Amino acid sequence: MNSAKRYLQAAQTVYIACHIIPDGDAIGSLLGLGLGLRRLGKSCTMACADPVPAKFNFLTGWQDITAQPPKNEEVIVTIDSSDIERLGSLYDEHVFRSRPVINIDHHVTNTRFGTVNLVQLLPSTAEIVYALLRRLQAPLGKDIATALLVGLVTDTQCFRTSNVTAKQLRMAIAMMKVGASLTDITELVFNREPISTICLWGQALAHVQRRGRVMWTEIDQHMMRKCGAAPNEGNGLVSFLASTMGVDVAIVFREKDDGRIEVSMRAGHGWDVSEVALKLGGGGHPRAAGCTIAGKMAKVRELVLGEIEAALQKQAMAREEQNAEGS
Repeated sequence: MNSAKRYLQAAQTVYIACHIIPDGDAIGSLLGLGLGLRRLGKSCTMACADPVPAKFNFLTGWQDITAQPPKNEEVIVTIDSSDIERLGSLYDEHVFRSRPVINIDHHVTNTRFGTVNLVQLLPSTAEIVYALLRRLQAPLGKDIATALLVGLVTDTQCFRTSNVTAKQLRMAIAMMKVGASLTDITELVFNREPISTICLWGQALAHVQRRGRVMWTEIDQHMMRKCGAAPNEGNGLVSFLASTMGVDVAIVFREKDDGRIEVSMRAGHGWDVSEVALKLGGGGHPRAAGCTIAGKMAKVRELVLGEIEAALQKQAMAREEQNAEGS
C-alpha cells in the first residue's frame, strides 16, 4: 500500500485500466480511483478495451472511459485484472515495461505482474481502492462513493457471497454516509436488463444441459446476432444456473467475435473452480472463475467438462480423507 501511495503521489499523469468484458467491480473501482486521483489534482486516463455495460451508465465519469492504450503517462495502474492478458488490446509490452505498473486486484489467481502488487484476497477490488484513496487522503464525494459501492455490491452479489464479513458492511455504511444510495444501486444494477439480454438468456436456457452435478449451456454468435446482444451481455446467466438445486458447478460457454470460446464457471459452496481456470490460462476466485480458449465449441466444452469433473472428483476424495482423519 505504501509503495503504491508513493508512486501515485509522485506522478502527475496516471493511466488506469480495467479488464475486458468489465463487471461492476472493474468499472466501479476504475472510476472510483480515477475520480479520486483527479480530485487530488492528477491527470488521469481511465481505460477499458471493451464498452462500459449500459447498466453502469448512471455512474459519474463513465463517458470518460476510453479504449485507447497508454501513451506518455508516468504510472500505469491495472484494476481487477488477475493477469496482464485480461487487459486485452490495452496491453503494450514495450510501454508496460518502460514505467511503473501498480497491480490492484483481489483474485487468488493473480500472477503478480506489477512493479507494485497491491493484491489482497478481499471480496472486491473496490475495497482495496477505497483503502488506497484513504491512504492518499483523497476527499470522497457521492460520485466516488457510488462507484466504489457498485464495485462492492456487484462482486458480493448484494452481500450474499460467503466471504462477506462485517468489514464489507462497514465500508457500505461509510459509502452511504458520503451520499451513495444502496437502494438506487441495487435497483439500477440488478433490476434493469435490456431486452437483448432477456432474449439471450431465453436462447441459452433452452439449450441447458447437465451431466452429473455439472450444468452448462452455450451461446454462439448466431444467438448474439439474433438477439442484438453486445459482447458483454448476459454475464449473470452463469450465477443463475449455479443456483440450481443439485448442481455443484455451472458453466457458460460463449463464442467470441474472434472465434475463441469464453468460459465462465461458478461453483457451489465448498467447491473450487479457480485451479481449472488457471490451468486453462484464466483465473478468478475459488467459486467464480473463467478463461478464454481457442478452438471449436465442442472441443472446448469437452476439455473443460473433463477438467471440471476431474477436479470435483479430486476435491471429493480430499474431503473424504479429511473426514476420515477427523473421525
